[in-house]
Amino acid sequence: MQANREVVLRAENVKKYFPIRGTLGRVVNNVKAVDGVSLSLLRGETYGLVGETGCGKSTLGRTLIHLTPATAGSITVEGRDLTKLTPKEMRKMRRRVQMVFQDPYTSLDPRQRIGDILLEMLEIQKIGGAGGERRALVMEILDKVGLRPEHFYRFAHEFSGGQRQRVGLARALILNPDLIVCDEPVSALDVSVQSQIINLLLDLQEERGLTYLFISHDMSVIRYTSNRVGVMYLGHLVEEAATDDLFALPMHPYSQVLLSAVPSANPHTKKQRIVLEGDLPSPINPPGGCVFHTRCPYAMGVCEKECPQMQAVMPGHRVACHLHSQQSAKEEPNHGV
Repeated sequence: MQANREVVLRAENVKKYFPIRGTLGRVVNNVKAVDGVSLSLLRGETYGLVGETGCGKSTLGRTLIHLTPATAGSITVEGRDLTKLTPKEMRKMRRRVQMVFQDPYTSLDPRQRIGDILLEMLEIQKIGGAGGERRALVMEILDKVGLRPEHFYRFAHEFSGGQRQRVGLARALILNPDLIVCDEPVSALDVSVQSQIINLLLDLQEERGLTYLFISHDMSVIRYTSNRVGVMYLGHLVEEAATDDLFALPMHPYSQVLLSAVPSANPHTKKQRIVLEGDLPSPINPPGGCVFHTRCPYAMGVCEKECPQMQAVMPGHRVACHLHSQQSAKEEPNHGV
């Protein structure tokens, strides 16, 4: 079924390196925040991206919509590679791709009223007629995200955390995009407010046919919101599967670690917690071979030498792990005489 759905965004071998400069401004090394990620987002789905702090998931989200330019790779939206667009062409593409930030307060101009911020976006994109028509569009989107007309005149500091996130969502929706990157949109909110924002996101998705890239470190939130899940570790995508498949049968050792930390809904169920040994390696000098091998309980000699490639282990389930490559090789029939 998914094979027939339209691909909204396709990323191929995307890399994002941040240069480290030494004497006289020369580049002496790089922070490899994203290192060769390939994925596709299908129309109307929510793709959950998970991993511990510092794994590169937020950088990947920003890179995929060209808020920060990619170092290498291609990012295709509507048949156009964002990495090759001019600033003017990218400004037009902003109608199609938007972002909801973890704390929109830091991205809202404290000197502007909320209504003026939203009006400015319509003016830049030349949407609606001047004056009353644009104002009506702003009032409509405020109502859509659960804010009142008088909120048009307020400043960012006059809103609660949940209200600010609704403003951030209104800002993303005002241009009627196809794809929205949600970067930890509920992690800074109280649990009761989290559920309100998540349900609002899902309602708007059903109503408008939106596609979400939902970035979070909370596996419970990812399970509730997402159709598919990608697991990141140290700038690499190490596993990708349908949500139910990943939670039922995680293939990569790192995915198993993450899921072992999720509390069980049944208090009588005993769950073995997998604790990683060692520290998270630096993205400035990541390990050779498989980036997870320094902490992996199943590491083999090949893991230190070769970086595993993403491969399908089941329909719709991909994993980058030599352990499964070895198992696949053993299971292949021997056709020799």
